Amino acid sequence: MSNDESTRRDLDGRPEPEPEGAARPPLFTSLDSFVREYLAGVLPEHHGGRRGTWCRQWWRHADAVARLATLWRSFEYLSADPALGLSTWWTQHADPHLAVLRDPDTGAFAGCAGGHVDPAPLPVDPAPDTLTNHPALTLHTNHPGPPPTPSAAPRPPGPAGSPTPTPTRHP
Repeated sequence: MSNDESTRRDLDGRPEPEPEGAARPPLFTSLDSFVREYLAGVLPEHHGGRRGTWCRQWWRHADAVARLATLWRSFEYLSADPALGLSTWWTQHADPHLAVLRDPDTGAFAGCAGGHVDPAPLPVDPAPDTLTNHPALTLHTNHPGPPPTPSAAPRPPGPAGSPTPTPTRHP
């Protein structure tokens, strides 16, 4: 057995196994390649017993891009599991997202049956300051009052002789 210093070792000095999928390159290097090379080949033109709509210019629909990117990333992760990965991907990810995307009445492509139609964005008014400054409804520290400091929060003691972890603040 090689004593390679780059090999991670457990507490007993044994080499730790590589995490599953850690060294595996992605099957598709972009969302576009995932859609063109995989989805377009496996999706029927008719979905679920009725015609599901699709738009050749799917990338012009922000809601479709968001869902398809989620499908692509979950596919890359779950396809590394040789046992149930793809079954999980289809039943827990692809089927629900594709049903929403391709619904002929309310899906992202519902207006594109005869060709691409630019979707209109939802009308939105800015939220009032009382909402955007509320500490429970923002991840930023721009709400009134001083931000909590790490030294103000009590820290649990670490194991004997080990340093106490320092909390990390994210802006």
